Amino acid sequence: MKLLFAALILFATPAFGLEVDEKLTVRILRTSESRKTVMLNRGTEDGLVEGDHAKFVVTAGIVARAVCVKVSPARSVWSVYRLVNADFILTDAVLSIKITPAVKITKDDSKALVQEDLPTTPASGDGAPVGIPLADGANDLTAGKEDPDDLKAVDLPQIIPERDIEVFGILNISGLTANSKTDTGSESYNSSQGQYHIGLGAELYPQKEREWYSHFSLAGAFNLLRLHNQAYNGSSSRNDVTEFGLGVNWHPTKLPSATNLFIPYFHLSALFGSVRSTYAQGREGNGADGEISANGGTQGFSLGFGYKYYTMKGYGARILLDYYVRSERYGEDEERNKFNKTVGGPRFMIGLGYRW
Repeated sequence: MKLLFAALILFATPAFGLEVDEKLTVRILRTSESRKTVMLNRGTEDGLVEGDHAKFVVTAGIVARAVCVKVSPARSVWSVYRLVNADFILTDAVLSIKITPAVKITKDDSKALVQEDLPTTPASGDGAPVGIPLADGANDLTAGKEDPDDLKAVDLPQIIPERDIEVFGILNISGLTANSKTDTGSESYNSSQGQYHIGLGAELYPQKEREWYSHFSLAGAFNLLRLHNQAYNGSSSRNDVTEFGLGVNWHPTKLPSATNLFIPYFHLSALFGSVRSTYAQGREGNGADGEISANGGTQGFSLGFGYKYYTMKGYGARILLDYYVRSERYGEDEERNKFNKTVGGPRFMIGLGYRW
C-alpha cells in the first residue's frame, strides 16, 4: 500500500506543472537594467516550476527565450538567455509565454562571442541567428548563469498571503495629577490630568493576489479614548469616548503580503460610538462641590496615509498620519441644555500587529 501511494505521488507531481506548448498570459512586474532578468505575475499557482523554459511571445512574434530561476505562489523570476527584441521587455508589458523543451547553450567559446542584436522592429520568428547559439540536447542551463546583479534587482519578495488575518493594537497613555490653589493657600483643588487612547483592530487581507481587489483590505477597530484636564482655577473637564470603526486600506504600489519591505497604504474609515462629558467646578463655583455631565452619540471619519512592515513570521508594525473628525451630539444635561461638539485635526499613530 505504501508503494502504491508513493507511486501515485511520484506520477501525480508533474501534473501540477505546465506541459510543453502550454501558454500563459503574463504581465512583467519588474526588469533589470539589462532586461536579462524579469519578474512575472505568475507562479506556482499557475503551474510554473523552477527550471521551466519558455518563449516570450507578442503578436508580431517571439521576443525572448528564458528559463525560470525562482518561483513563488504568485511570482516568478526568469533569466533571459536569448533576447530578440528588448523593446517589448518592459515593466507592465503584457505578453504570452509558451512553455518549450529545455535547451542548453553552446560550450564553444568562439561561437559564444556573438554580438547581440536588439532590433527596434519586432522579429517575426524565434530569433535563431541572434544572440548566443544554442546546442542541441538536454538542458544544462543551470541557475547561476544569470547575472547576480540582475537577479538581485528583481529578486522575489517573500510573501505571506496565507496569513490573511491581522490583529493590531495602538496604545497611548499618560497619567498625571494636578493641584491648584490660590496664592493665599486657603483653597486647593486636586484632580487627575492625563489622557489615553487604547485601540484594538483587526484587518482581513485577500489571499488571491491576482484579483482586482488584491491591493485592498478590510479593517475594523475598537477604541477607548479619555481626555482629562484641570484649569488653573481648579475647574476640570473629562471626556470619555467609546468608538467603533469600519474601513478599508488601499496598498497602491506593493501587495500587503510582502515581507521585509515598507508597504505604503491609504486609509479610510467611518466611526461611530458614544461619549460622556463631565465638568467639575473650581474657584468660579465659590467652593461649590459638584459636577455636571451629559451623554451623547458620536460619528466621524478618519482619512490618512501610512506605512506597514511585516516579517515572514507574521509580526508587523504600522504608522499612520490621518485627519480625524468626530462629531458629538449630546442629550440634555442636568440644566436641560443640549450641545453639539466637533473635534478634528491631524493625528500620528504607531501600532504593532500579528498576522496568522
